[in-house]
Amino acid sequence: MNRRLLVIALAPLLGAAGGAAAQQADPPAQPAPPPAEADPFRVAGSVGAGGMHTDTSNTPDASKLNEYRDLSSGFLSNFDVKGRNSKYWMDLFGENLGRDDEYVNLRGGLYDVFKYRLYTDSLRHNFLFNGITPYAGAGSANLTAVFPSLDATKWNSLDMGYRRRDTGAMFEWQQSSPFYFRVDANQVDWNGTKPGAGSQGTSPGNGFVELVIPVDYRTRNATAEAGYNTRTMHVDLQYLYSKFENSNDTLSWTNGYFGNGIDHTYLAPDNRYQKLSGNATFRQLPWGTSVSARFTLDQLKDSFGLGTSVLNGTAGQIAATLPSQGNFEGKVKNDTFTLAVDSSPMKAVDTHLYYNYRRRKDDSSVVQFNDGSGAASEPFSYTKNNFGIDAYYRLSRTNRFGAGYDYLHTDRDGRPDYDTSKDNRIFVEWKNTALEDLAARVKYTRLQRRSDFLYANAGTGTTDPAYENRYITAFDVSNLNQDTWKLTLDYTAWERLDLGFEGIYKQNKYQDNVLGRLKDKRAEVYLSASYAFPSGARFTVFGDNEEVKYDSRHRIVGSGSTGGAYEPSTPPNASNYNWTGNIKDRNYAIGAAFDLPVSDKLHFKASAIYYRTDGQVDLSLQEGVPSSVVAPGPIPNWDDTKRTSIALKGVYTLNKAWSFTGGYAYERYEFSDIQYDGYRYTVPSSSRQDAYLNGVYARPQNKANILYGLVTYHF
Repeated sequence: MNRRLLVIALAPLLGAAGGAAAQQADPPAQPAPPPAEADPFRVAGSVGAGGMHTDTSNTPDASKLNEYRDLSSGFLSNFDVKGRNSKYWMDLFGENLGRDDEYVNLRGGLYDVFKYRLYTDSLRHNFLFNGITPYAGAGSANLTAVFPSLDATKWNSLDMGYRRRDTGAMFEWQQSSPFYFRVDANQVDWNGTKPGAGSQGTSPGNGFVELVIPVDYRTRNATAEAGYNTRTMHVDLQYLYSKFENSNDTLSWTNGYFGNGIDHTYLAPDNRYQKLSGNATFRQLPWGTSVSARFTLDQLKDSFGLGTSVLNGTAGQIAATLPSQGNFEGKVKNDTFTLAVDSSPMKAVDTHLYYNYRRRKDDSSVVQFNDGSGAASEPFSYTKNNFGIDAYYRLSRTNRFGAGYDYLHTDRDGRPDYDTSKDNRIFVEWKNTALEDLAARVKYTRLQRRSDFLYANAGTGTTDPAYENRYITAFDVSNLNQDTWKLTLDYTAWERLDLGFEGIYKQNKYQDNVLGRLKDKRAEVYLSASYAFPSGARFTVFGDNEEVKYDSRHRIVGSGSTGGAYEPSTPPNASNYNWTGNIKDRNYAIGAAFDLPVSDKLHFKASAIYYRTDGQVDLSLQEGVPSSVVAPGPIPNWDDTKRTSIALKGVYTLNKAWSFTGGYAYERYEFSDIQYDGYRYTVPSSSRQDAYLNGVYARPQNKANILYGLVTYHF
């Protein structure tokens, strides 16, 4: 059983406590009409009501448990109603009414004439429960405090999170087939708070504060689409207009380091987005060819006033920033074009040719702040040209071979370290089904990336800080050799037993890197087994293990005036030396699910999943560093987590009209990371250099016991 099938099998069990029913996805097309003689409009469906009790008494901060869902104790509900006759159809679905993750969807239409959709979808993103903050006014655009404020018992309580609601409608006219016309519109509102932070001074040693950012956003979208669709071709043209509005342009907050002066954090500005796109597909051409093409033209624009002053003194003094212009005018354009040709030129051969073009053009204002800081805006543009070919040859009924080549050329404007990259990728693949019960697939991919490095001659000498830029390379675009192997096996051992295996190995070697990431590799093994009992019961089990290793080298420069200070090959001394960091992350999961039809009326389901991440870092100094330098020790707890989930669910069908659902779910999340060891709300320092935290992310550990029940009436 492959991973996708396994996820589908386990999802209803693992999410049983999150709502009365799984949210339904809209099918891509309207349902087929019933026979013409069934003219009366017939309605059938179900309505369910019940409740849920959640015990989190041992959890100081349950925000992680409820991060994207509402597991609070309370009322549960759902309904699923379908109506049909020979002309009209209607589907109405809803769940979790009145809860933070409420969802209602209405679809319907007149067969071959029109269809419509109305929906509202809510989501809550929680960040912090039971936190505290030294600021008053959390949730507003004005945070005030008097610093120092090192007695956290006098702070204000704080919950942090926002609610997102998406409400929209769609209408599609089909009567003029093969022509059609469709309009969509929706409005998305965000209300609440989210985490942020601010530096209190001009260096890391001046302290910082965790802030509460107000969230009061609204996005309105409208789309119009017209098209022509037949069995041999499809053509459409679509226009989208989107407007984003933020009720708060800035957040003002008290800065303790700068004499309790009022500082400002600039928030997301209002913006407008437009997009024109078109698609064309031509089918049933010679050699079984189909040709598809797509283009998009979009533009994002905003405009806002630039800050003309900034805090710049421990007594709250103000300094001018002297921007070169009063407003920033943002304007970014993206153009894309895609062309693909799929053919079968011979009976045993399939080919796929493609070309992709993308251009990002940043025509935003170039702003220079003339206060001596050297700060300036940095527009960034790029152009990508990508083409490739894949070909598959069926040597025999049981052996299929494939190979492909992909080329990507990227030109960048506005990135100071690399301006051009060329990626060459090839793959070979073999799929074998010679054994009746075994399907095997092996694939190897090789990627070679070469980029133009612009800092190769940076700096005037080894005591110039800019000289070190010759050796600090960003691994996202630096020269790279990548090898990837993938093996997939699906085996039906007996008539009722399915076994699955997937193994992946990937290695990246960054060429010419002296400082920064040198190489990384990852290996993953996935196993699954599923057995169907003659009684109709099914047992499924899986296991997954993934290991990732990152090797990097870095340099400490304590005395920049010493000869060779910024040259990594210089022999080390007590002030200037190299050090290495080797990170190892291991993630593994095991799980099982059992589906048992006890009788015609009673159905029982159970599932359990255990997931763990185990990270560690090995730090070491360059050989030859004097013993007076304290060597760093290894870090055993680097983002270590454990998650245990258990779900039990039973459904009893009393008769055609009534059914009863009951269940229990247990979830526990454990977290250990050296970054949070000894966590405290305040970090006292010398005068005006204190740091203040509010608890966000500090206590993600949680444990919950959940009981729920639901009574459903079917009609």
